[in-house]
Amino acid sequence: MGKVPHAMRAAKLPLAVLAKPTHASASQPPAPPRPSNPRHRKTPAKASKTPAPATAAAPPPVEKRPIKTASDLAAAIRAAADADVDAAVDLARSAARTIPLPPHSLSLLLRRLARHRSVAAARGLLAELHPSPASPPPRPALLALSDAVCRRGEPREIAQLLPVLADHGVKADAPVYNALMKAHCAASDPAGVLGVLRRMKDDGVEPDLVTYNTLVFGLARAGMVTKARTYLDAMAAAGHFPDVITYTSLMNGMCVKGDAMGALALLEEMEAKGCEPNERTYNTLLMGLCKNKKLDKAVDVYKSMVGAAMKLEAPAYATFVRALCRAGRVPDAYEVFDYGIESKSFAEVTLYTELENSLKWLHRMKS
Repeated sequence: MGKVPHAMRAAKLPLAVLAKPTHASASQPPAPPRPSNPRHRKTPAKASKTPAPATAAAPPPVEKRPIKTASDLAAAIRAAADADVDAAVDLARSAARTIPLPPHSLSLLLRRLARHRSVAAARGLLAELHPSPASPPPRPALLALSDAVCRRGEPREIAQLLPVLADHGVKADAPVYNALMKAHCAASDPAGVLGVLRRMKDDGVEPDLVTYNTLVFGLARAGMVTKARTYLDAMAAAGHFPDVITYTSLMNGMCVKGDAMGALALLEEMEAKGCEPNERTYNTLLMGLCKNKKLDKAVDVYKSMVGAAMKLEAPAYATFVRALCRAGRVPDAYEVFDYGIESKSFAEVTLYTELENSLKWLHRMKS
């Protein structure tokens, strides 16, 4: 046989392309459908016989009632003042001259203006609605204004209120001056407190119980203990009896000034006059006596607190435990700690922390 040429041996012949076999023969009939269980057969939902509710028609716009009477004006101002006080003021300004503004509506507007705007805005409305002395504003409206201003507690605004009342023939009473005095106390202004008292007397207004209590509290808080004591005696001479807050404030001022024994004597005077001391009174004395190095007297006060089942306050407890540890009376400090837990005076963590700090200080001093 002849040899095959080299080129023909190297060439690769293409393979024949065969058709892919099918899994099912064309002549085989398709499988019948799987019979369904009649129990699981879904039944078509029945159409509801009740007709669908018609969409609610939009309510007709509310027609504004015309303001024809004073009652209509009062109702409109009341409804507008809850949402916008300026809109309510515009209603009062735009009302017809023949429709008088009810006094309670004016009171409402003045209260809202003083609370949400300023006293100047309330004064401006008064001047606009009652420009002449022949038609002064009603007294209830002015009293409502003074009440709103006093509740704000701003000394400048309360001072601006006094000439407004005087211009309209209304004399400021003791509560207005008391509010002004409390505002100066909150601002730590003893000179302002005394100035209010002088102005009060110049206007012929007699100080009442609240006036004296506020006066003694403000002066004692500012460290003017001698003057506060003077007004305490004047208070008793005028037939007013100081309350527990007044006595406690004066005791605190005396302890700050270093007169802890005088504060202790004031406690006896307080009890002799029938004023019962409270927990704040005893805690104030306990801390003041410790700071003035009167530990034995502080122990007596503490025993009185235990006998009355009173709770300790955190500053007084910390000061008392520290003083006991520094005096070497560690068992007494532990006893105070146990009483603090037993009486549930405050958190146990704070009780333990204060005792631990005092013991650590004592250990450092001994080492």
